[in-house]
Amino acid sequence: MKFDSESISKLKEVIATPKKVVITTHRNPDGDALGSSLGWKMFLEKKGHEVTFISPTAYTSNLSWIPGTSTTVECENSKDRKSCDATIASANLIFCLDFNALTRLEALGSSIANSSAYKVMIDHHQQPESFADLPFSNTKYCATAEMVYDIIADLGELDLIDADIAECLYTGLATDNGFFQFNNTTPNAHMVAAGLLAKGARPDYVSEKVNNVFRETRLRFFGYCLHEKLKLVNDGKVAYMMLSQPEIKRFSLQSGDSESLVNYPFKIEGVQVSVYFSEEPDRIKISFRSRGEVDVNTFARTYFEGGGHRNASGGKSTLSLAETEKKFLEAISSINFNA
Repeated sequence: MKFDSESISKLKEVIATPKKVVITTHRNPDGDALGSSLGWKMFLEKKGHEVTFISPTAYTSNLSWIPGTSTTVECENSKDRKSCDATIASANLIFCLDFNALTRLEALGSSIANSSAYKVMIDHHQQPESFADLPFSNTKYCATAEMVYDIIADLGELDLIDADIAECLYTGLATDNGFFQFNNTTPNAHMVAAGLLAKGARPDYVSEKVNNVFRETRLRFFGYCLHEKLKLVNDGKVAYMMLSQPEIKRFSLQSGDSESLVNYPFKIEGVQVSVYFSEEPDRIKISFRSRGEVDVNTFARTYFEGGGHRNASGGKSTLSLAETEKKFLEAISSINFNA
């Protein structure tokens, strides 16, 4: 058993009888957020529950092939919000997957906080908040999807995992460990992957869809960023790209088109930190990535209202691009690259 028996027994009791269930995940859901949530949704539906998966925002278009995405309820505007609030208010049980702070839900967070439903958190991020009645939190897992598989195994119900559930969970697992390239890849991650492949997940199909299906404008955008916008500082140890709204609009980007761009500078020898700044109407969205022991989670929390993992975190800035760049360059000098 991977999780403590008391928690698994409580979860088994909670899902023993059919309920009205809401599953939600963080803003701008990635492969793990979608994969873990949809895989868990299908599992609960097999057990007779009425399940609604609500996302605070639209999911990225490059992940629309994941099984079950068409059933996602998006909470993007005030009209959606009313419907989502009503669904949450009527739920008996709420599962919070791939996030550990209600602020990651934007406006939807208050609805979850005010709900009287029993709340279960399944997440692998650092420094979880205590909003859930039953938390499953473990930073040793590389993906929430990996946790979902082990929870299903501890429940003794692996027989309910079919090919669609397996493909959802495999997508979450593989995208959060860089298709088994990142240093968060563990022996358990490989064992879970093997179990999912045995259930029907197709690694070649998932990799092709995630990594190799680009629209022409997306590929040209990557080329523009790497040729025109990439800057190296701190003796080549830090790479960053800052994109303004006009530049982004020039390439007619769709949601998710900048996904994985932040990883490309690591192909340059010596780069230990890579950062991507994207100007949005009300903020600058920031993606941090690092190699080895460089802790961008602490950096993001300290300077840019963010957080996540040691080597992969997000943040934001309400300053202008120029002011954000100045703040970043001053702050990055605090990082110890020899730790």
